[in-house]
Amino acid sequence: MSGAESADHVSIHVTDCGHQDAGAVFRALESAFPEVEEPTRSEVEAASGAEHPMVWCMVVDTRTGHAPSTATPVPLSGGVSVDLFGAADPVRKVRQELAAAFSVEDRGTVPGEHELEVRLRLT
Repeated sequence: MSGAESADHVSIHVTDCGHQDAGAVFRALESAFPEVEEPTRSEVEAASGAEHPMVWCMVVDTRTGHAPSTATPVPLSGGVSVDLFGAADPVRKVRQELAAAFSVEDRGTVPGEHELEVRLRLT
């Protein structure tokens, strides 16, 4: 397996927020999971007419993580939607790190044969 196909990689999609809030989410994750290679972030325009027309994407390698964070909560200007895609254990690790930095509300989980999709709302 290579790149984002590794079972230890989690794809994160951040929506319903501005650039600064997306950056706060990514900085929290980059602190928890230092990248060995180039950071893998991207921005994609969502369907026209959306209030926040951007989707920010990032892939983290949970093998680069450390002990669970004792991060200070990070303030956001509003609620942020986050979707996590990956194998169950790596997704749980990413969710745990997000919960250390933000107030997290679970919005649903979709289990797959080999992957898990988790929707969260950060405040």
